[in-house]
Amino acid sequence: MTLALLIFMLSLGGYWVSSSGQKMDVVIVGGGFDGCAAARSAAVAAPDKKILLVVTEPVQSVGGLGTVGGQNFTDIRLWQGQLVTQGSFGRWFAKAGQFYSTERMTEIIREDLSQFNNIKTLYSYDIEQVATDKNKIKELTLRNISRKESGEVGWGQDVKKINGKIFIDASVDGRLTRLAGNTVSVGRADWPATYLPAPENGTLARQQAATLMFQVKGVKTPPKNMRIKDWEFVRDAKGSWGLAGGKEAFTSNPKVVGFNEQYSPQGFAIKPINAAANGKDSDVWWINCLLVFNVDGRAHQRDKGSSLYPSDLLPEHLNVDEAWVKAREFINTDTFIDTLREFKVQNPSTGEWYGFGEAELVRENHNLPIVGQSMYIRESLHSATSNELNTNEENNHYAITTNEAQSAQSHASGTDADNYQTRIGLGYYMMDINAFVPEDLKATGQYDWPVTKHLRPDWEAAGGQPKNPVYLPLEALLPSHTQNLLVPGYGASISSFAWAELRVLPNLAVLGDAAGVTAVRSLNVTKPPGSLSKEDITWIQEKLKSFGARLDK
Repeated sequence: MTLALLIFMLSLGGYWVSSSGQKMDVVIVGGGFDGCAAARSAAVAAPDKKILLVVTEPVQSVGGLGTVGGQNFTDIRLWQGQLVTQGSFGRWFAKAGQFYSTERMTEIIREDLSQFNNIKTLYSYDIEQVATDKNKIKELTLRNISRKESGEVGWGQDVKKINGKIFIDASVDGRLTRLAGNTVSVGRADWPATYLPAPENGTLARQQAATLMFQVKGVKTPPKNMRIKDWEFVRDAKGSWGLAGGKEAFTSNPKVVGFNEQYSPQGFAIKPINAAANGKDSDVWWINCLLVFNVDGRAHQRDKGSSLYPSDLLPEHLNVDEAWVKAREFINTDTFIDTLREFKVQNPSTGEWYGFGEAELVRENHNLPIVGQSMYIRESLHSATSNELNTNEENNHYAITTNEAQSAQSHASGTDADNYQTRIGLGYYMMDINAFVPEDLKATGQYDWPVTKHLRPDWEAAGGQPKNPVYLPLEALLPSHTQNLLVPGYGASISSFAWAELRVLPNLAVLGDAAGVTAVRSLNVTKPPGSLSKEDITWIQEKLKSFGARLDK
């Protein structure tokens, strides 16, 4: 037994204690689908353990982007006619449907978690300080947060100190992973240098464009499921409408093209639309169409001027609060809603128009548009598998590489074969990039969508979109060196391009389930997650299967 392992075992035998710290077995930072899945799985696997779920948005709700963020159009991709992202997400999806009421999804998740008396939820707090000792986290200092009248999220006065045994970073910004000192890459820093435009250089690199979801009413749908030109109108199994389309308007409509020409230099653009009604029979829709460029998902206004604020930032970056405020102001303009109304399509058989031709913003009491309470951040940082990280190497240094995600086969002997023995789930979607800079939208000289093939012609030449799910290995949850930390959130050990597939909420919930069960096994056998044996991993796999997870193709 190594000295490091012995010290770790002794630390698991009792809590790290400070004079005022609350003592928990598992501390989960982030209240999105991944964090909630981690809390549930840990609570089921170990009803005698104390689980703390910290919601790091300024809200009193669970679900993160998938609820208070307004992203109610569930990004799923069936494989051989089946949904492979089972477990917690599978249960929630079966109850909510693909296009759901965000309030209903919040209720579904909250009811699911409330079954377990050993889960405590702390709303509207974020990490102010991380205390570490010998590659272990021993204490978090949390401070309450709230959204100010200006729209920025600020610190409050209440401070809590939390002592734990195993910590789980299910956050969007990878804050716990970063502040604990782990080796990470930012955005697409691991891309081949030939595809990085200046001033990106492998150290400074952009993250995918962000979005602020917003509500409208007055969307017109056909009487039944229908495809009209490039538009798809679909009712899900619960009777709620979703739609996707608008490529023709994006590429050819003079008003839309002119809008993007005018506002792209200011950091905004309209893309083809994904949208979903806020539940069955609702006239209110959540809309995903506004791209906000140069947002650094790690950076928050409340940290500015302190050591918590990232130092490796591109000159023109916006922090998350600046982006949220600017985007809400931009949505609230006549020009924006007038351009949105150009996204419509006429049924050639009947002459009827469907889509957003008569759309109106939904407004709150102060006449401001109703928007997501959190930005739709698509990317922030990625954990490396070791302390040494060479830039521009997307097929090294990550537990899930670009090649593994793109070229996985329908069996256990494909590019992801090395992940099979330690698999803790399956991940599947398109490798979906929503642009890094406005120029990506017209990479060929004309507007086109999607942009992925233009940004990475080598990916297109290698076969384009994945044909099969990728095995998700336990190693994807492990940071470079913090022994009592698991990372199922945005900071997981996944290359930037592989992340373009695995970033969607169903995949993150699969990682969350695995993190919760892995935390419990680590506690039970008093070994750090990175030192678990083959027997331990088999236990984790069997426990996940018993919870409904799918691990095999």
